[in-house]
Amino acid sequence: MTIFSRKNLLFLALAAMVSILAGCEPSDANKDYGFPMIYIPQATVTGMDNSYPIPNGPLDQNKTYVCNFEDGKLNIALGVVRAGALAKEKAFSVDLKVCDSETARKIAEYDSKDVPAAELPVNLCTIPGKISVKEGENTGTCYVTVDLKTLAGQASSIVTDGKYQLLVLGLEIANPTEYELAESNTSVVIVLDLNSSEWDEALAKNLPEGGVRTLFPIPTI
Repeated sequence: MTIFSRKNLLFLALAAMVSILAGCEPSDANKDYGFPMIYIPQATVTGMDNSYPIPNGPLDQNKTYVCNFEDGKLNIALGVVRAGALAKEKAFSVDLKVCDSETARKIAEYDSKDVPAAELPVNLCTIPGKISVKEGENTGTCYVTVDLKTLAGQASSIVTDGKYQLLVLGLEIANPTEYELAESNTSVVIVLDLNSSEWDEALAKNLPEGGVRTLFPIPTI
């Protein structure tokens, strides 16, 4: 046997061993990619801070997440996302609760800009205590419900200079049952704009959301 052929046999033997060993390693499909961190996607709507404008923002932000109006109540979609591609996506949940500090921060910001704003009355809101994500999925959604019909009875208290004040409510997630919270976007500030022209357009199109304008007609000075 020549030296060349011996080298060839040795190479083939080594290649076979590498192939066998590689077969014992997990495939790329079973590997995890990225960091499994949990955040609130609605906190990223404006790209400037964690404001969540309802029905939309001054620069027409928030075309992805929707709200719906039914029986005098406004249902605002709110959810969580677990980032990262995982081979085994475990079910998990997080607590959802009011964040007074975020509410105060946003109102102070509006005050500094002479924009009328007030706290959205928590007693008129139904806030789910948890947001859950099913096994094999990475997103979960709930609805924060605002009783606008009852609020309409107090409408005069939220009118300033012939306009409704922006209504602000801070929320945050905590205590994940699996994974960890992200370093940012774990709190969100709902900013309800009753002056928005979106309600007028919905009313003109005879859509259910037009009921918001029916309850809150633009004040006249």
